[in-house]
Amino acid sequence: MTSSGKHSRATRLPNDVADVVREWEEITASPKELAAFGRAMANMVKDLGLSPNELRALATKGSNSKELPSLLEALKISIRALAEKEPMVLNDLRRACAMCEHKQECDNDIAAGTLVPSYQRYCLNVDTLNSLQSESKFNLDC
Repeated sequence: MTSSGKHSRATRLPNDVADVVREWEEITASPKELAAFGRAMANMVKDLGLSPNELRALATKGSNSKELPSLLEALKISIRALAEKEPMVLNDLRRACAMCEHKQECDNDIAAGTLVPSYQRYCLNVDTLNSLQSESKFNLDC
């Protein structure tokens, strides 16, 4: 598989993991089929660089990272440039956003227009976002 194929697959990470875990719960299969499913899941988790804790968190909390596009836009970071130039970074941002415990606070800040001054207090992605802001190749104005 090409690296671009792997990156496009990886950007769907939160949804794919949640779907696989939901399917696991619905399986009524033979021990041989369950063992094969377990191996496939282990390979997917390894390929995507997930820890067991991250997998559990994504499975239980879901895969919602709907706040991320608003935050990137507010910070003048191009999601398109990020997806094209650093898809794995975008994947990591989505993963952290999906596992965040501050969704309500973030949603409130988005609605109030106070996201930029506020997100640094609670966002799991703050260090990566600060780094991306300093790189002109991700600037929305470019």
